[in-house]
Amino acid sequence: MSSAKISLDKEAFFRRTKKIYTAWKASSSENGASFSEVDSIVVAVGNDDDVIYSKSTALHQWLFGYELTDTLLVLAESSVDILASKKKIDFLKPLQEAQKKHEGFPTINLHLRDKSDKDKTNIQKLIDVIKGSKKGKNVGVFQKDNFHNEFIDSWNDNFKKNSFRKVDISAHVAYAMASKEDSEVNHIKKASLVSSDIFSKFFKGHIMEIVDQEKRVKHSKIADNLDAALDSKKYLLAGMDSDQTEMCFSPIIQSGENYSLKFSATSNDDRLDYGVIICTFGVRYRYYCSSIIRTMLVQPTEEQQANYNILLSTLDAVVEKLKDGVKLSDVYNVAADHVKEKKPELQGNFVKSIGFATGIEFREGSLMINAKSNHKAQKGMVFCVSVGFSGLVKKGEDSKKDKQYALFIGDTVLVNENTAATLLTPAKKKINNVGIFLKDEDEQEDSDNADDEDLLRSAEGKSKLLENRTR
Repeated sequence: MSSAKISLDKEAFFRRTKKIYTAWKASSSENGASFSEVDSIVVAVGNDDDVIYSKSTALHQWLFGYELTDTLLVLAESSVDILASKKKIDFLKPLQEAQKKHEGFPTINLHLRDKSDKDKTNIQKLIDVIKGSKKGKNVGVFQKDNFHNEFIDSWNDNFKKNSFRKVDISAHVAYAMASKEDSEVNHIKKASLVSSDIFSKFFKGHIMEIVDQEKRVKHSKIADNLDAALDSKKYLLAGMDSDQTEMCFSPIIQSGENYSLKFSATSNDDRLDYGVIICTFGVRYRYYCSSIIRTMLVQPTEEQQANYNILLSTLDAVVEKLKDGVKLSDVYNVAADHVKEKKPELQGNFVKSIGFATGIEFREGSLMINAKSNHKAQKGMVFCVSVGFSGLVKKGEDSKKDKQYALFIGDTVLVNENTAATLLTPAKKKINNVGIFLKDEDEQEDSDNADDEDLLRSAEGKSKLLENRTR
């Protein structure tokens, strides 16, 4: 993602840093060990192109609007200390002047890196800051983040020489960042609308063409074509910066009989099967993520359509329940109960998790929607919600022709105070929008009066495709 147009939003820095300090001072242990027990916070960001998502880089992007590589950030009781290169210090200097407007804010100290002694003196200064903050013992860190280079390794070596106790504060900081400001929601809305448009205006037609012309196309190739659709810029909204737009992850295309209803799945080199086709992808804009999941069904049976409609109403129940103050486990239970009510035999096929909070990090692991999550949704949080059935069987003429399949649908939604969550990915998903029904040539005469938008007219292919038509 391009950094050419990045600028420092000083007020956003102060506003958001205050949120971290406020959460730090709170005594709740809801998100793990009590955040208030931490004496200081250390965020060390190296320079690793392989790291796409991490708490450390997400915090940088949230506070500074940019990832400051090879930078040490120490939040102490009465100071904010940053050790960085000259270019980054120049970028941050306006914060010191702006601080005059924020009475009571910790003193901002900017330390210029000194390569002549490999930052030995600077590192010791930061160690002293940690020792002088509160009790000087418990240091809040992002435990899973593990950058490596000469600078960060030197810091880690010096840190280990002291008797500090590391405390993982990932969940605490995630919760503080989870409720989005209007500007953040605006970025997510744009990303979500682009995701929707790529599905509705590109992917559906692409799949219909493949099926109609009986092309043999690999899942991985279709995923590449989705990437290319975004790169074409034709689906961006007016005023969007294409340099700040990218896919959150490589698109996931699945069909055949092997499905994984997880975001860790990949598009393999199997050829597209003209049955159940699951598409999962999401666009990221100015660091903020979205996702959309749709299942397209070619010649679905009545039972497949019925199962799909149950899944659709289950997702509606999730969106309706997801409000400010509601436990995430309660949201999951509403979904599970809905499935039990509609078709009890599908309970064992239902997914164990139905979503997670999203934002700068695509998937916030501490804010999952499952049966065990005690966290509460808050107004302004954004979730990627998804419901699915796996291990379903499409009955053949005999048992040898039985075929396994899965169903998976999901959207990006915004949590409101007293009303259902707001849908941010409006691409239609009813069966008449995602079902593909083939017609033999001798049936074509009966469909000549169909609306143009319902009939995908093809110069080639042995059959015509009807979208928006149920049996």
